[in-house]
Amino acid sequence: MHVHHRAAAVLTALLLPLAAACGDSDQGTAERAGDVKVDSKTKDAKPVETEEAPAEPVEEETPDTELAVGDTFRYTDGVEVTVDSINTITEFGTYDERPDAKDTAFRITWTVENGTGKPLDLDAWSFNPQGATTGGQTTFVYVEKGSKEMAGRLAPSRKGTYTGEYSLPRADGKEVVVEVSRMDDAWMENDNAFGDEPNWTGAIK
Repeated sequence: MHVHHRAAAVLTALLLPLAAACGDSDQGTAERAGDVKVDSKTKDAKPVETEEAPAEPVEEETPDTELAVGDTFRYTDGVEVTVDSINTITEFGTYDERPDAKDTAFRITWTVENGTGKPLDLDAWSFNPQGATTGGQTTFVYVEKGSKEMAGRLAPSRKGTYTGEYSLPRADGKEVVVEVSRMDDAWMENDNAFGDEPNWTGAIK
């Protein structure tokens, strides 16, 4: 009887760290817009010797899931997403929905590049913007002029640029955070699918 309890305890001790590791897996890595890519031919070059300068405080590294507009997030399966811009909508078509005077209508533009070897299901993605100054709930607005719906499938090695149109109360400022989620079947079978999701923060221009 004691042997069975002991075996169960050992098995639990082995499985718990594994489960925790799976749950904390990173979905991908960030490629910052300001990053300088190192040439493979010079990356091992010795640094130039200079006079020793006072040590500067070490800044805490920003998580890969915290990005700015213009940054790219590369999922572990090779798919890349870049939030290109967040701009005020100034032109409307005849049948487009105009926001109330107390709201700001804005358009998020993003680019998806399929670096996998299979078609990518674009219908299984979600781009969810929220206010990032004092909080604030955004509302979807129908604006066809200048928009590009993300739908269908994206072929391997191809990229596409898409938009989403929303409004935010002016009282909530102009800072917006955009959280991106993907639920396509191929990704949901990936061990990293349940890690922290990437989000981009930027001001409505």
